[in-house]
Amino acid sequence: MLATELEGLGLGPCTPRRGAVAFRGPLSAGYRACLWSRVASRVLVQLGEGPAQDSDALYRTVRGIPWRPHLGPDHTLAVDFVGGNAALRHTGFGARRTKDAICDQLRAATGRRPSIDLEHPDIRVHVHVAGEHCTVSLDLAGDPLHRRSAGVEGGRAPLKETLAAALLLLADWPAAAAAGRALVDPMCGSGSFLREGLAMAVGLPPGLPRRRWGFDRWRAHDRALWEGLVAEARATPRRPPPPVFGYDRDPGALETACAGLAGLGLGEAVRLLRVPLALAEPPTEQPGFVITNPPYGARLGSVADAEAVMALLGDVLRRRFLGWRAFVLTGSPRLARRLGLRPARRIPVWNGRIECRFLDVPISSRPVERDRPDAGPVG
Repeated sequence: MLATELEGLGLGPCTPRRGAVAFRGPLSAGYRACLWSRVASRVLVQLGEGPAQDSDALYRTVRGIPWRPHLGPDHTLAVDFVGGNAALRHTGFGARRTKDAICDQLRAATGRRPSIDLEHPDIRVHVHVAGEHCTVSLDLAGDPLHRRSAGVEGGRAPLKETLAAALLLLADWPAAAAAGRALVDPMCGSGSFLREGLAMAVGLPPGLPRRRWGFDRWRAHDRALWEGLVAEARATPRRPPPPVFGYDRDPGALETACAGLAGLGLGEAVRLLRVPLALAEPPTEQPGFVITNPPYGARLGSVADAEAVMALLGDVLRRRFLGWRAFVLTGSPRLARRLGLRPARRIPVWNGRIECRFLDVPISSRPVERDRPDAGPVG
């Protein structure tokens, strides 16, 4: 999906890999991916690669990369280390050896070394070890790309914006939005689906609201090139917004959702209503899309509570949202069965460490003739 998105941005050809997509291009290609990709978590510029069968080999590989074109002793530095092998089993140790190699090279050349800042570094280096080989990259994004804008925090169990965007693309929401169909999340929480769905529909670049990037103090940063791409993105005409609605029973969640939409400049394009799931109704006469992420009973509440919510959701959908199409992210097959509706597709998806299924559920346009034996009242 990410490869398809990047190629659609003119950044191909792309090579899908395990957990990543590789492509080549000028610096503008990396900047464009930062600004426009809705699915990517990070954008990495590969600086070098080499042996990493043990910590000494890793050190030599990293120190063999010329670092002065990228940072100096006045910069702050952080290292993300992923993967490993029999000799490099601890990511913290691998990160320290990487940091030592960079700092030792700069200290030998300048007499000083960069400081370490794990939270907000000027330069973030990413090392990936697979077998006896490593790749060393610079992180253009800095903070992960799901953090679309500063100062807007999610709810108690928020769905990452990058995952929300990927699910909306799986649901083919852009085509439905272009046709003027409505989007409804009856348990919207902090509003990830609402923000991503609306930004996607109107053509708002996801990176446009961000004010901090991993390349801001990078020595090779081309400020004029970046500002030109931002100006181009701001000048891109926006499409008319489709009807978008978010329901939730929690006023705090709705306040968070409202703040997030306002941060994107989209607050007036969404109707947020304090409505419990049992009272949710279609907001438009024309059938549209329902997309939602009910609780799994993993991080919030109990499994029994989650099952009751799924059963109620299924009843609300089949009795009220006639002819609509529902997309439900569920945390287990047992929860999926409690929905009581037959999905056309069950797509495996990881939400953090939780293996989920994304259910594509067409809802019949015929009224329900009788309730299920185990269904409770709706309304």
